Amino acid sequence: MTSQTCNHVDLAREQLEMALDAFLERHRFASAITLASAAERVLGQALRQSGKPAVLDWKFEATDLVHTELHGKSLDKGAFTDAENRVSSALCYFDKTSAPDFEADLEEAACWMLVRACENAHRLGLTVQGFDAFNDWFYEHIVAV
Repeated sequence: MTSQTCNHVDLAREQLEMALDAFLERHRFASAITLASAAERVLGQALRQSGKPAVLDWKFEATDLVHTELHGKSLDKGAFTDAENRVSSALCYFDKTSAPDFEADLEEAACWMLVRACENAHRLGLTVQGFDAFNDWFYEHIVAV
């Protein structure tokens, strides 16, 4: 085995493509979540480094704007991010304080993590294998068109 130079964005795209396959072809939702989550974070950071907002940042800003208008106070960004990543975190982190079981709709969590990761990839101008099939699935099952 040999050490090689690896590119974060290229590997994130590979993870996202595998996540799409795990979701659409294999119905392995936990795997789709962990792969898509890793890709979403890397692609989001690449966007931030290029001066563009990641999907999670955009979603927080939009939600915070409405929350502040309705409740007169801002949302806590850390709590918002934790809530958005709850299922992904439950899959990735398990320690002595964690319960052995947790409640989640894995298909729904995988769907929305894939949406975030795909949108980050799109904002970076990346072409992602499997995106068109996911987009078709999304319109059929979520938008119901």
